[in-house]
Amino acid sequence: MDVQFSNGKITAPTFEKNAVLSNDVRPFFLLKGEHNRKWTAENPNNRIGIRIKIDGGLIENSNQSTCDGGLLLNDNRLYLIEFKGKAYDTAAGQLVETKEFFKKKFGKYDLIYYARIVGKSFPKSQTNLQKAKRVLKSNFDDIDFFENEGKETI
Repeated sequence: MDVQFSNGKITAPTFEKNAVLSNDVRPFFLLKGEHNRKWTAENPNNRIGIRIKIDGGLIENSNQSTCDGGLLLNDNRLYLIEFKGKAYDTAAGQLVETKEFFKKKFGKYDLIYYARIVGKSFPKSQTNLQKAKRVLKSNFDDIDFFENEGKETI
């Protein structure tokens, strides 16, 4: 089942009100995280999108390991975003657990899962970064890492 939309808004899946930050078409979607980090999705194709506050919004359970936020597009792509210092292996675990939450709760939608980590820096030889990349590659359709600020076209 595809994500449903009408009148310029995604109508399903339905998220709790405290989790939805937007549901519209805009030139770009911006998610902000800790340490002034941010991720921007430029939207030149006027995709309908919902910015989702996941940690402390959609998932309020402090025992659940979750990523910070997400962006769901009307073409079923779900970008899961984690803002992190240098604990990239922890970030990868949070992204995987959040994906599992979405698969369990919204499994009837054929979501395409993208993982994004916006971190402090990404040295090539760091062991926890290499582990994070392996974990994410085996769990997501697409992954990417950004230093301090992420920016991409959706």
